Amino acid sequence: METESKKRTSIFLKMLDDKKAIRECLRNNGNLGKLAKERGIQFATPV
Repeated sequence: METESKKRTSIFLKMLDDKKAIRECLRNNGNLGKLAKERGIQFATPV
């Protein structure tokens, strides 16, 4: 029954959502490292 309560999203929708969050973070001078850790995003180069 736990799987029904968990919302399933495709990897592409998650990627687009992460991209929007990164863009907003950069525009608002947010902490990109903190955002990456919260969302589980890994960059090619260290932040």
